Amino acid sequence: MAQIDKVDVPSRRWDRVFAPSSCLVMITTVDAQGQVNAASYGSCVRISHEPVQIAFSPRNNNDTYRNLMETGEFVVNVPAFERSILEKVRVVGLPFARGVNELEKAKLTALPSKVVRPPRIQECKSHFECRVEWTREWMNRAMVVGQVVAVSVDADCLDSGGYVVWDRLRPAHYCGAPYDNVFVAAYQTMAVDTPYDGPERELFEKDRRAMLKE
Repeated sequence: MAQIDKVDVPSRRWDRVFAPSSCLVMITTVDAQGQVNAASYGSCVRISHEPVQIAFSPRNNNDTYRNLMETGEFVVNVPAFERSILEKVRVVGLPFARGVNELEKAKLTALPSKVVRPPRIQECKSHFECRVEWTREWMNRAMVVGQVVAVSVDADCLDSGGYVVWDRLRPAHYCGAPYDNVFVAAYQTMAVDTPYDGPERELFEKDRRAMLKE
């Protein structure tokens, strides 16, 4: 695969890169001995703007969750809506035994992270390095919330303002287990006005302007 430069994104723009706010991802972790694990997740959600925090829900007996409990770090890697990488997402999602490096099985490239121990995935176009903020178990799953500590993205996937270039980043969504191997994406955008003139809109716009201020 041709080497593509990664841009380190300044913290004030992290929130612009995790868009849409929920998407298909591959999450990388390491155990206490540094062994790499990767897993595919169809739902990974940005839940906070400032600080930027990301949540997902692994099973509470799988390698991802055990590694998080041991090391407290993970990387959210966002693949594009392209057949070649989605096929690898499927491989990474298979139930390999503990200790198996799914990146090697899927022929994906580990790229050292900037801040945390788990690697980024070179073939993915954006990466969110996280430290675990809190977890909560219920039934046979756990909710994991991580605080983003570094963001990087392919250089050609952001414009000069730090916003996503959709037809290059091309994030995907997984349709869910009942659909087996079906993924979906849509890259048309539409600006929609807010037909309301009350004080609530003015307050909302004021907060938004403050958030976007450089």
